[in-house]
Amino acid sequence: MEVFAQYLDDLEDLCYAFALKWERIRRTIRFALFIASSISMQALGVFLALSNPPIAVAIAALLLVGLLYRGAVFQEPQRTLTA
Repeated sequence: MEVFAQYLDDLEDLCYAFALKWERIRRTIRFALFIASSISMQALGVFLALSNPPIAVAIAALLLVGLLYRGAVFQEPQRTLTA
């Protein structure tokens, strides 16, 4: 019976080790997707500005208004200082 308990303990350790590694992999994938989408959006913005400047200015104005609205309406969460 002791061998079975040790086997289950090893299996549990393996599952938790996989979960910890998966979290690192997931964070890396999210960061890579963020960088790829950021670069592609900037490139598309440059191409749009070169092909049709008035639409590019309109999109930039809408994004600016959205950022100003978000800054005015939403509050930053309070952070607690721990000693």
